[in-house]
Amino acid sequence: MEYLQQLAKYAGVPLENNCIQLPDRLGTGYIKVLELANGLQVLINECVVYEDVSFQREPAIDESYTLRFDEIKNLKRLTLRIDEDQLQEEDRFYSGAFLTNSLCEVSYTANAGIEDRCINIYFTAAWLKDHVGIDAHDAAFTHYLSLKTANLNFEVLNVEYRSLMEDIFEISDAHPMQKVMVHNRVMLLLERFFRSLYDRLGAGAPKRPPVNENDIIAMMKVEALLVQNLSAPPPTIAMLAKMAMMSETKLKTLFKTVYGHGLYEYYQKNRMLKAKQLLHSKKYSVKEAGIALGFKNLSNFTIAYKKEFNSLPSESNN
Repeated sequence: MEYLQQLAKYAGVPLENNCIQLPDRLGTGYIKVLELANGLQVLINECVVYEDVSFQREPAIDESYTLRFDEIKNLKRLTLRIDEDQLQEEDRFYSGAFLTNSLCEVSYTANAGIEDRCINIYFTAAWLKDHVGIDAHDAAFTHYLSLKTANLNFEVLNVEYRSLMEDIFEISDAHPMQKVMVHNRVMLLLERFFRSLYDRLGAGAPKRPPVNENDIIAMMKVEALLVQNLSAPPPTIAMLAKMAMMSETKLKTLFKTVYGHGLYEYYQKNRMLKAKQLLHSKKYSVKEAGIALGFKNLSNFTIAYKKEFNSLPSESNN
């Protein structure tokens, strides 16, 4: 909350209901904080920033954690520093989940013009133990944090993460059940993240072929291109393989390893997620949503939607 108060002061805008709207000189969009049950806090933002972004957090005395779920577009320049560990990136799309510890010094800078959709979850070590059952001194947990900037590509945002995030973005501030609904989705995000962490690093974790950092970055670029325009046919596997500079066989195997679905299955799942968003917005009829997503035949749209959500698109439009 202190961060939001400082940001409101810098932007010269009022802090209303724990939310600020960026002024025209700084960008567009909003940043808000919700105080949830049992001391859990979540920061949510959807914005485009016109100035260079700079953030620095000094080490705290009391230990707490921030789990970030970020989808950043138009990222031309990024410098991330955790204690003495530094990472520099240029011209990339970033979409991932990343956990940091308040005992570390953290700073980052990024270029003006970035589009950021972010959900930050804040919790203490005591909260983690009481409500998730994880001890902050657990070997897998401490090993993860020791990796510092190497964790930037640790957990990609697959369609399951995105579905939960979209639910949070769509819940209206005016909804009487807003905090309960957000709390539910936040707990599912935490569950999925920590389940993945322990699948990779925990005792008895299955031995899976490692995916190196360069391959993960390549798959993130492939994923960004694959879902860039959901109203048009997806790029061919040959095109994606050429862009990733690898064989089609390696591309298909790596993508499924990283994102959990085949290329075209993943494209279709994101397409249906977008359809659900359009219908829930109440701004599109079923026919208009189908057309917006490139379906020439409404029956095909209905079949695809029912296959994904086990309900008709008309039921989401009511």
